[in-house]
Amino acid sequence: MTLLTVWRYLSITRKRRTKMKTIPAIVFASLVISCATAAQCQRDPDYDNVVIPQTRIDSRDLGYSPIDLIPDGESGITSLSVAPDGDVFGATSGIRSHLFVINPRHGYVIPIGVVPDAQAVTHALVVSAAGDVFLGASPSGHLLEYVPQDLANLQIDIGRPLPVIDHGIAIPGEGIETLAIDRQRNMIFGLTEPNAHMFRFSITANKFTDLGVIAKNPPWGEKFEHEKMMSRMLAVDAAGNVFASGENGSIYRYAAATGLLEKLPIHAPAIPGREPYTRVDAFLAGDAGMIYGGTSDGYLFRLDPKKLIIVNLGKPLNQYDIAGLANSADGKLYGVGGGALDMARMFSYDPSTGAYDLQGFIDVNRRPYYTWQAYVIGAIVSDNLGTIYIGEDERISKLYLFYP
Repeated sequence: MTLLTVWRYLSITRKRRTKMKTIPAIVFASLVISCATAAQCQRDPDYDNVVIPQTRIDSRDLGYSPIDLIPDGESGITSLSVAPDGDVFGATSGIRSHLFVINPRHGYVIPIGVVPDAQAVTHALVVSAAGDVFLGASPSGHLLEYVPQDLANLQIDIGRPLPVIDHGIAIPGEGIETLAIDRQRNMIFGLTEPNAHMFRFSITANKFTDLGVIAKNPPWGEKFEHEKMMSRMLAVDAAGNVFASGENGSIYRYAAATGLLEKLPIHAPAIPGREPYTRVDAFLAGDAGMIYGGTSDGYLFRLDPKKLIIVNLGKPLNQYDIAGLANSADGKLYGVGGGALDMARMFSYDPSTGAYDLQGFIDVNRRPYYTWQAYVIGAIVSDNLGTIYIGEDERISKLYLFYP
């Protein structure tokens, strides 16, 4: 057994989040020694054909290794958002939720603090036009505000409580599942779980408004089917309208002109017969005013927010789940697909030609210093300079930087 084989076994076991018996130190040491001079311990060059080219991807620890890191079990990245000044903020989920930031100019991650009363922040991190960070806490349902101050000189203190302004609970008895922001109008929109309320929060008036419910019943099925199906993200168009998916894959719209929540006569693409189990996992405001979405069945689609027409663009991957989408400076969309039991793959879509390109597995190989491969992705976003940030969502997670 080569060291590479051991590493792959450990990675697969870790990624599946199973409890692993400790390999006796003497056995592991003997494996390391036996591989130390063996040519087969190097990665097979053919493997480079199925991963993202190594000149275009890198990874970052969540802090300063080996001590000042967001702890294992608390490092799954489930939210990423770009501030107006270009800083990229992220939030984790696990035993505790942490807020961190990476400045694209210096390129390292700074853990900021532990989000109070939150075990998860899932696509529920937005940054206002003023640069203030808002987080939707789950399961508590509180909307929290963090005002960044001198982050470049912030000393890392893992476990430090994040200083926040608590704006209260959006919907009593509900956690916050996702947030989106309309910076032009100073409005935050969100969905709650488990009962799928859409709400609005006016930053100026410091006021919540319950807009209505987008999923009243869980899908029909076995007794374990108890989760109401709603989108895991929201999309805001240029006019301030907000789009979500709800029960039976129906598309809902908050109409800015009337202030009303509407059920539209359009649906997210689904495998025939699976409509009740379909949701939009990823939304993205693309170029030319279009909105793109990725579904739990693995379809990519385009939504025209003016004509209210959905075009199914097919399946970029032979997998379920599109975990996230991001724009890039080359005019393409980049996305990541694959569920918790798969190996995450990255793809691109060119709106000008309609062509897909499979980028490969998300793997960083910097041997002999380090190597890391992501299996589950929790968030993806592109910054103002064209870099795409990919957040791993596992017990031990890293932030990946992809350069289109």
